[in-house]
Amino acid sequence: MAFDSAPYCAAGTKPNCAPCPASRRCLPCGVPEREAALWNASLLPHLPVSGAGKALFEAGSPADSVFSVRAGCLKSFTVDEDGNERVQGFFLPGDLVGLDALGNERYVASVVSVAPSQVCRIPKTQLQAVLAQAPHLTQQLLRRLSRKLAQAQALAGAFTADQRVAAFLLLMEERLAPAPGTAIRLPMTRRDIANYLRLATETVCRVLARFELRGWLHLADKTVRIDDAEALHALAAPIGLTQAPSDDARRTAAALPLAA
Repeated sequence: MAFDSAPYCAAGTKPNCAPCPASRRCLPCGVPEREAALWNASLLPHLPVSGAGKALFEAGSPADSVFSVRAGCLKSFTVDEDGNERVQGFFLPGDLVGLDALGNERYVASVVSVAPSQVCRIPKTQLQAVLAQAPHLTQQLLRRLSRKLAQAQALAGAFTADQRVAAFLLLMEERLAPAPGTAIRLPMTRRDIANYLRLATETVCRVLARFELRGWLHLADKTVRIDDAEALHALAAPIGLTQAPSDDARRTAAALPLAA
């Protein structure tokens, strides 16, 4: 997602959600205007998180804010006693980062940028006050938390590497593609994908190559175009995270020109 011309708001200037590139995926999307205005009024000027590996916050630091991704991609991770990084999730435009702040005094995981990113910040106390006055926003938040929990539980199951990679690609297409059947650029590395899926990097590379050989997708560096969504949906179905496209969606996708 492209950045706007000003990478962050000038001092003292409040963000405006209306022209935000992530507005259709942000938490207040679809809620009553009064609740959306409460959310907008609580946001602090958005912050750039430039360059891959730039920290938004570190595990153990005071959990005083929640962040909404405006552009780019970030990842959360912990480090085990052997010094190995364990990727817990990726955050794309519209996602909320640091929700553990609502129940903890300190963040339980570190969050860094995977690609140049921008986030809006809302202090924890402000968010709690807004949610107390905004039942629709609260419902939106609960739905998001439920989906995140479902993803974590599903990917913890005993599924094959092919099933895990298929589900991940479909989830990324759902979030990143402007329309079904168009190419997406994955912002994260193969190593990060493998870490998140609890697979070896070599395994992810072999699975992707096998999918391409079968004609299910086309790869070009980090760009992926899914050519046979039905096959991937059938493979990923046992995980339960994706839903096969409707006949109308498939017809729309078939009418689109293939991305280069």
